[in-house]
Amino acid sequence: MPKTKLPASIRAFVAAQSTVAMEEISDSANSRDILYSPYGHYWQRAFAAMLLTGRVKPKNDGLPNRTDINRICKEANCNQRLFESFGGFLVHANIIERTRANEYQHGEHASGFWDRDVEVLSQASRRAFFAFLGESTGHRVWRPTLASGSNLDAFVGAFAQAFEGRAFREDELSGVLVNFSRLPVRDLQRLAKRSVPDIQECNCHWESWLDKRGLEALLSAVYRCSWAYAATHRKQDWIYVSDVARIMLALQKAPPPQPLVTEFRVLPNLCIFAGADLAAEKLVPLFRSCNIKRIDRVLEFQLDKRRLMEAASGDEATNQLQGILSGLEPLPATVKSLLGTRPVKGKVRIRGCSAIVKPEDPEILDAIKKHRRLKGYLEAGGPRGYLLIKSNSDPHNFVRRCQEFGFTVEMM
Repeated sequence: MPKTKLPASIRAFVAAQSTVAMEEISDSANSRDILYSPYGHYWQRAFAAMLLTGRVKPKNDGLPNRTDINRICKEANCNQRLFESFGGFLVHANIIERTRANEYQHGEHASGFWDRDVEVLSQASRRAFFAFLGESTGHRVWRPTLASGSNLDAFVGAFAQAFEGRAFREDELSGVLVNFSRLPVRDLQRLAKRSVPDIQECNCHWESWLDKRGLEALLSAVYRCSWAYAATHRKQDWIYVSDVARIMLALQKAPPPQPLVTEFRVLPNLCIFAGADLAAEKLVPLFRSCNIKRIDRVLEFQLDKRRLMEAASGDEATNQLQGILSGLEPLPATVKSLLGTRPVKGKVRIRGCSAIVKPEDPEILDAIKKHRRLKGYLEAGGPRGYLLIKSNSDPHNFVRRCQEFGFTVEMM
């Protein structure tokens, strides 16, 4: 898109600020180079698939449970804070949503994320931006609107145009934003129209939003939406508006996508290699039923008998895995043999007052004692043929977990 000619007041303001050209920090600002599309990096697609597996549960506010995140990130050797931050973005953008059964499923904007639809992603990204704003600012009586009606996305768009190709010292950015909001309203509106075409002058008074708490919320929101990045140059931290923001705010077009990584193969040693650009229908069962060995442009998984036996959905999870691997026929004999195993299921009877558990047969008893998500509830020892729940464990959680993993529970 052609560069906007700046009004005189804004040109003068820009010239008075201490900034550096992006070319000077280009070595440390590699994030400007978008290889695929906004929110299309391999780790972002992997995190979305991991949320959909059922291995990460939502909290009461809908955001991912940190304990589950830590567990799955430890297995996959990936950044826990990055997962938590981007997981919050996916939920707030309604790319992923919580169900009544307290699981995650595809949300309204899921197709735009998986198919790299820039128009849908723009709606999703702005939705997340306002959600983060509202989450951090709360209610202030002197502000004219709620966060969703603040048009601060247009403010970011105007600011991005005024300082295109420039970066700010992190410790000076707040003051620059406040002073920028005080420029003539008509000039700000002219720039804001690129991002929000129907914006009116009355909606371009942003100074009331930019108190200390409002500035913190605004900066937090742009970071969490990947609308701004930080780079170190000459021992200083510099902040700049990202290409993601420019595309989401209609200031530039998305670059043509490079060839997608859609490799998909399984080896006799039970390793599976899957390109991060495969469809969600193929990625999610792999993250659910396999050990996660590596998060990269080509994801690496390991089939594991114990994981298949413990799958929360039992036979359904194995059937889904077989379904996505069916296109790779003929499968190695080792893989066919492993997929032929079925998880142990059956009935367990529980006496709530004493926390005594009586499995239906020794096979079920042994399976529960060895189950990674159940054995932590159990006391060592116990009567022959029975299990004892620890005195400091919640029997209701144990019952719920048993049901999740395919066991029928009957109260004695």
